[in-house]
Amino acid sequence: MKGFLITLEGIDGSGKTTQANLLYEYLRSKGHKASLYRDPGSTPLAEKIRELIMSFSLDPITELLLFETARSSLVWEKILPDLQKGNVVIVDRFIDSTVAYQGYGREINLGTVNVLNHIATRGRKPDLTFILHVPLEVALSRIGKDKTKFEDKDFLRKVRDAYFLIQSSEKERQIYLIDANREKEEVFKEIVKIVESRL
Repeated sequence: MKGFLITLEGIDGSGKTTQANLLYEYLRSKGHKASLYRDPGSTPLAEKIRELIMSFSLDPITELLLFETARSSLVWEKILPDLQKGNVVIVDRFIDSTVAYQGYGREINLGTVNVLNHIATRGRKPDLTFILHVPLEVALSRIGKDKTKFEDKDFLRKVRDAYFLIQSSEKERQIYLIDANREKEEVFKEIVKIVESRL
């Protein structure tokens, strides 16, 4: 049985991690075999790489290569085996984050980013993607003192705009732009309705 890959995207503070967790619990409660991962992370190697990314001031290319290495580990060790078992796999961030943050945000050639994404994922694209959108001020207020090097306001604006471009340009994919500037229950209700129509 072929599995189903769902990714949640958006700038930090958009609520994607909260929604990923809610969706995972919901699907399990409905009897689906479900897995939940974060990218980068969720394997011993990928978690170590996540720490390195957050701990060092990196040039854009080194940062990109570390993200892709972490993703390769996650895809090979967790995502592909779970999909092979027929699981619904939910991932908090995936290839679109790299296009938005490293491609548009860090201004790395998009062709380079797309090739590395393809290599790291073994060509496996999401079956369904949700991009959660909130105004920058809302996102930054939600982040508060937990701000990292990726939360500079001007940088986040570029990333936010990049997600809109991804959603409008990749017509062959199922990408839904979700207004996340609402109560989390309201956002979740919209996500579940779309997921149930696809499973």
